[in-house]
Amino acid sequence: MTDVSGAAYLNAIPSALIAVDRSLTVRFINYSAEILFGISAHQVAGKQLLTLPGVDAELCGLCERVFSSSEEISLFEQVLRLPLNHRTVTLHLTPVIGDIVPGKPVSVSEVLITVDRADGLDHQKASEWKQEATRVAGVMAAMLAHEVKNPLAGIRGAAQLLKEEVSPEQQALTDLICMETDRIRDLLAQVEIFAAGAPEHKQPVNIHEVLQYVISIAQTGFAPHVTFKELYDPSLPLVAGHRDMLVQLLLNLVKNSAEVLSGKPDATITLTTTYRSGYRIRPKTMDGSAQEEMVSLPVMVTVEDNGSGIPEEIRSRLFEPFISSKEEGRGLGLAVVAKIASDLGAVVELDQEFDKGTRFILWLACSA
Repeated sequence: MTDVSGAAYLNAIPSALIAVDRSLTVRFINYSAEILFGISAHQVAGKQLLTLPGVDAELCGLCERVFSSSEEISLFEQVLRLPLNHRTVTLHLTPVIGDIVPGKPVSVSEVLITVDRADGLDHQKASEWKQEATRVAGVMAAMLAHEVKNPLAGIRGAAQLLKEEVSPEQQALTDLICMETDRIRDLLAQVEIFAAGAPEHKQPVNIHEVLQYVISIAQTGFAPHVTFKELYDPSLPLVAGHRDMLVQLLLNLVKNSAEVLSGKPDATITLTTTYRSGYRIRPKTMDGSAQEEMVSLPVMVTVEDNGSGIPEEIRSRLFEPFISSKEEGRGLGLAVVAKIASDLGAVVELDQEFDKGTRFILWLACSA
């Protein structure tokens, strides 16, 4: 299992592979397993299987069962509880048979654990779907802004002129017209971001400075009832992006969580940053075609709350415009988040396995 040529082949396999011996000591993990578990082969080689993140006593017990019975075991829709990112996976435990000696029982020398993702859509397909959704929203926004802005200003101006001519009792109606046109104007301003394009030049951005700024706005504005927890990787490199756009993106995520936590006595939002090598996408060019080169997005930012979570029926459409789990929500906040992420060449997703509230994950590229 661990010879150089064999390792080269196993490292090329997209499934995560772990080989353990009879003492459940890790003999080998391939490159995909390093990415999945966030640990290097050098760190884990020679250590007990149980020391791997997300591995529990049940999996160790299944390995012992394979050693004793030589049977192959498959487990579907298993939740691998990694420290920062739970994943639904399929597990296969395969016995590696040693030398077969006639007349003697079959001996299992190692167990090969194969871990495959079972999330349905992979990151690339999900990213492409969100890019298409935000493109359609952009066309809609451009049309809406063009068709509504000018007549809206005319309606408000006419209402202000009428206010000077009508009785005090009727002025309440003209005030209502002005207030409603202002409300439509504000809604239109939110929608207009879908018509905006990507920034011409990305800049190196300190994501921790952006997060600190977002927290200061939230605490003095819409989230004084929330306790913020910050779990940052201080060695994180600068990210490639646009500061103001990242502020708006993260502010919308935090605001979404703060609204869900309204009235909750222990309302908490946890912001986390970490480095996860191996997350790659194939971004699209301006004409919509996919680029040949894969782009690495190793910086992971999470926004997590301890609220009631997202209803199952809208999870697959959460980033579409006008989809909301809130009774009076407009359904634009997360659509704006998806649009900004797409413009920055980043990826934002809902952690489907997080069951203690809601967790959003933002993947960003490092600055060159």
